[in-house]
Amino acid sequence: MFKKLLNLGFKKEEQAETRLAEGVRQSILISLGLKSVPIMPGAAHQAFKLATNPNAEARDYIDVLEVDEGLSARVLKIANSVFYDRGGGSRTLVEAVNVVGTSELKNLLNATALANLFPIRHPLRAQFWTHNIATALTARAISRVLFPGKTDQAFLAGLMHDVGKLLMLQQHLDNYERVLRKGLAEGIESPAAEVRVYPFDHTHVGQMLAERWHFSSELYDVIGNHHKPWTEIPRGSLTGLVKVSDIIVHATGVGEGRDSSLYRKIYAPLLEQAWEFLEVPAKEQKRLLGDASKEFDAEYQMYESWGRA
Repeated sequence: MFKKLLNLGFKKEEQAETRLAEGVRQSILISLGLKSVPIMPGAAHQAFKLATNPNAEARDYIDVLEVDEGLSARVLKIANSVFYDRGGGSRTLVEAVNVVGTSELKNLLNATALANLFPIRHPLRAQFWTHNIATALTARAISRVLFPGKTDQAFLAGLMHDVGKLLMLQQHLDNYERVLRKGLAEGIESPAAEVRVYPFDHTHVGQMLAERWHFSSELYDVIGNHHKPWTEIPRGSLTGLVKVSDIIVHATGVGEGRDSSLYRKIYAPLLEQAWEFLEVPAKEQKRLLGDASKEFDAEYQMYESWGRA
């Protein structure tokens, strides 16, 4: 079964090429105390391969879930939860998968994969997790209106956009927290705070992981370029959508806890230009924000519990 599963996923020509400069890669490995680029753990790799395969069918999910009792139990629990239960109840995996749907299962499996990659327990890790889910849900909500053919990709890109931060926190727990909190106090975005201490920022670390884990070129661009100036981001791109979603989540303080006012101070001034980039008129902005907020309120608890480290 796993041999079949590992054959799923991106075609070779769609995978990100090695674009990160070797000097930057070596700086990351040395600075973070890594002997080599981390390998995606087997379970996470299997879940991610299935979740990123556009041709995956319900039977593929059932085959995988049948050999993992933990995931099977969680899918059944979700299918019978208030989010999906329609009164009949799901007693088998086939029923559960049909109730939840393959699109939602992709998102849930991606959340599981990301949580399993960096299972450290730290308040900042929890904050990152909430932000990633909020960005994913916001990107998906906006995509439904502006880019209806990219909703699954939008969720995945939002979920993975800050994967570099997770590795930096894992390797330099206390130091990285100090770097970010100092930047917040001074009102600067995380890449600007990071390069004061490291010869790279979290987007470079994310690109290194994206190459190693054979992410698509589109996902590689999102991870590496979501902090780039608007003039360097193509209109209609997934990168632009995630950048806008990232700004919205920070500007509205979703999931930021005690740091929400600091994030709002940095990102609220960027909202107007973000909306202009997407060419969303003022009368539509409030509706899209409302849709994103409802999506977060309705689904965050499910994703948080599913992907909890």
